[in-house]
Amino acid sequence: MTLFTVFAAQYLIYAVALGGALAVGWGVRRGRRELLWIVAIALPLGYALARLAGLFYSHYQPFAELGFDPMIPHTIDNSFPSDHTVIAGVFSTVAFLADRRAGLVLWAMTLLVGAGRVAAGLHWPIDIVASCALALLAVAAAERLASLRKF
Repeated sequence: MTLFTVFAAQYLIYAVALGGALAVGWGVRRGRRELLWIVAIALPLGYALARLAGLFYSHYQPFAELGFDPMIPHTIDNSFPSDHTVIAGVFSTVAFLADRRAGLVLWAMTLLVGAGRVAAGLHWPIDIVASCALALLAVAAAERLASLRKF
């Protein structure tokens, strides 16, 4: 279980990003250019929203507050929200815009990333829930901005 937790918490995000990129490249529900614009806007926007949210709400990681060693070495800082989950959530949501089945699979993987980070002692569940909401918000805003362009 430890190996799976570490994999999910630290490396599964790369599979989600790759899956999101492939879904954008093979998108059947939307044009590739439009999806690329959405990703290009949503990734930095999602990260910026996460940084902003961290300014308004802050708490240390579970390993720091509960006094145990995390499964993955990490410095003690604000754990709210989870950057890994925000980024994976953006890729998953854009993949959903391209292909619903691919997006649902990637969202399941995103939730595994978040669960892995909780199990590894790096985040609280609220960090993951907020990260998912921020990812959805970033993609919705990016979709709105991208719709202003003619494709």
